[in-house]
Amino acid sequence: MAENNSVQSALDAINAQRQFIIDSFRGQVYLSDQLDVQDTPVYDTITYAAAATITTLNSQFFVNVGSNSGKSFVQTNVTQPKVLTAPEAFSVFGIRLYWDSTILRADLDSILQGFCFEFYLMSKYYQRAPIWHFAAGAGIGGMTTQTTESVYTNGSVERRDMHQLAIPLVIANQLSFYGQLFGSNFGLSESGAGFIMVCELVGLYARAVQ
Repeated sequence: MAENNSVQSALDAINAQRQFIIDSFRGQVYLSDQLDVQDTPVYDTITYAAAATITTLNSQFFVNVGSNSGKSFVQTNVTQPKVLTAPEAFSVFGIRLYWDSTILRADLDSILQGFCFEFYLMSKYYQRAPIWHFAAGAGIGGMTTQTTESVYTNGSVERRDMHQLAIPLVIANQLSFYGQLFGSNFGLSESGAGFIMVCELVGLYARAVQ
């Protein structure tokens, strides 16, 4: 009897997980036995050199990707501009914005004060808020006595403190998506190390079964 109860509990757990996956994709994208679903992120990185100018157009994430972008898997795992490879789909549970700790504090302050972040599905934005709203839950912790560098992170460095969505956003098969900084153009300091920002989408990634 105990063995039967254990087997039934395992089956119930599997069915509950399967239903959670289906619900996460709103029952429209996920196809049982055709897509492999894993809890792994989609991410992209934008890099600016010192003295570069940040604009809305050149701050778009998931756009400058693919073989011509010069990016490796360290910077992005998206291979086609604004879409996932067919028949992939993604259910977004959270959006994280992380900046590299080498940025000058003055540059960081200007960016935070001069830009907001937007996330688009097709031509409609589904998220628009100050950059700090999208807490990364990652980065360097601790203190520094250096005046020429910054270790200021976007919120606590613990994963549990990253920004999470109350309502998941579903990037369906071949649905256009991108994120961007929206604001007034800003020129980075010539004496700084530039600016590196990562946008990571956290959630369930559905890909073709291999």
